Amino acid sequence: MIRKSLCSALAGVAAVVLLGANASSAQGTAEGTLVSKIQLLSAKFPSFTLFPNPEKKGETSFVYADTKRIVHLYESDGGTLRERWKSFPLEGTVKSLFAEDLDRDGRAEVIAFTSAARIYVWGGAKFELLWESVEEKFKSLSAMAIADVDRDPALEIVVVADNKIVYYDGVEYFREKEGRDFVEPSSILIADVDGDQALEIITNDGYVIDATTLNIEWATDGFGYPISLFDLDGDGVLDVVGESGGSLTFWNVADRREIW
Repeated sequence: MIRKSLCSALAGVAAVVLLGANASSAQGTAEGTLVSKIQLLSAKFPSFTLFPNPEKKGETSFVYADTKRIVHLYESDGGTLRERWKSFPLEGTVKSLFAEDLDRDGRAEVIAFTSAARIYVWGGAKFELLWESVEEKFKSLSAMAIADVDRDPALEIVVVADNKIVYYDGVEYFREKEGRDFVEPSSILIADVDGDQALEIITNDGYVIDATTLNIEWATDGFGYPISLFDLDGDGVLDVVGESGGSLTFWNVADRREIW
């Protein structure tokens, strides 16, 4: 049952994330304001993300996972929120949640991974379960990202499974590639961070890995947690930003050094 206070809760959490932004202005119900709140929450909480719905362009939808291991889809309806879909209770609590168009058909799928080392993918139209990684029998999954790492038409599901980088085809969900090196991150990002026009996988425990070969390009003691990407020096190449001991660190991967 949807709580009456859900909209207010969204506004309240967004106000906290904004670190003192005017709480009363955060109570607006315009779609643009709601999208901003959802984006703020998505940046802060990995089990909460915007759900793009091409059939309802004037409305806003989002998915989130609750403490009962259930994924919910809510959509705006005249300024209020209503639940459109919810999953069955998953195996393990959700550690991260994504809404991405894996097969590039114009409609996003919902992707989740859990503390029980299970991956789930639901279709974005009828929300049928497309894949559950039962057969993989992983002992642990510690991080996930979605990206086109092999330059085919589909996106890939990139995970850290049993301390190795593994990625899966976004259409048929077979294992495409597995790295050989041991890593133990709690977060990964995928982007070109050295200006070579190719993607790298950045792990917060300090590895920069070629996304095509899965070979380590560079390693350091660690980037911290959480990590993000930002072009600090304005050279057109993203830098890695991390938090360590309450302080921010900025890394230039092309030069292989900490720049601030």
